[in-house]
Amino acid sequence: MASKDTTPNVTLLNVTGDNPRINQGSVDQSANAVQPSVHEGIIQKVLGPTAIEVGKDLRKIYIGGRDRIFSAAHRKIRNPDDGKQANLRVTHGVILNGACTEEEICAEYFGGILAASRSDDGRDDDAIQFVEVIKSMSSKQLRLHYVIYNALNKLLVSSGHSVNVGNGPEIEARQVWLVSLELAAALGLQVDTDSNILNRLGLLSQYRYDTDKQDSKALPYLSANPTTFGVLLYAAAHNRFGEWRLFDRVDFGNFDGIVMPTCFAATKKALWQATGLKPSG
Repeated sequence: MASKDTTPNVTLLNVTGDNPRINQGSVDQSANAVQPSVHEGIIQKVLGPTAIEVGKDLRKIYIGGRDRIFSAAHRKIRNPDDGKQANLRVTHGVILNGACTEEEICAEYFGGILAASRSDDGRDDDAIQFVEVIKSMSSKQLRLHYVIYNALNKLLVSSGHSVNVGNGPEIEARQVWLVSLELAAALGLQVDTDSNILNRLGLLSQYRYDTDKQDSKALPYLSANPTTFGVLLYAAAHNRFGEWRLFDRVDFGNFDGIVMPTCFAATKKALWQATGLKPSG
């Protein structure tokens, strides 16, 4: 008795002619019959010579982005000859998600995470969570995170008061006040929407985007309350993941080429004074 043909019957969309139509037919399900969804020749026909240029451009962007990440990581490693190796999972996520960008802030964050994943045997994948967070953020959101936590780091260190950054309620009670107009005009940030994203990701416990008016003066501001997770990400981006509890005592430094706002403070009154407006009361 002849064997029964078990090849499944499927519906195919025929788009080879001027009028797409539905055909009934069978598909060879063997592994050898798997074909790419779009043939390379189709791409060439659709894009023409542009396909070659697109390939060149993407390769150029990829190589440039990859090299920026490696350079940033190298700068953050205290002893590059220590024999340690980066974790493979983290490395894959960093290169896959970070190489196709020309933004320096992205290179700084991805490079810091890559450096933070290095260990004696390369098996420490604790930094993988940060890769997931960073890849979900735009370059402007990363910049806003950097600005807020860089300012907070400096304010805490200069105050001389100890803060347990591992205690959620204690760190979340702290605030950073910035001039929202400067963030938007000088740094190109989308303060209202980007603050909301940082809050949603657990990088801010709360924020306020508003304008304070006194007499005839007005001060547009952003006040931001940090989180322990926000501190962790900032420390990892500096390759200081193991030192994150020192955030209130040690200045983690600045990223090269990333501009900080000229005015920031720990209170609204201090922000008024920092701007030089000095309101009454």
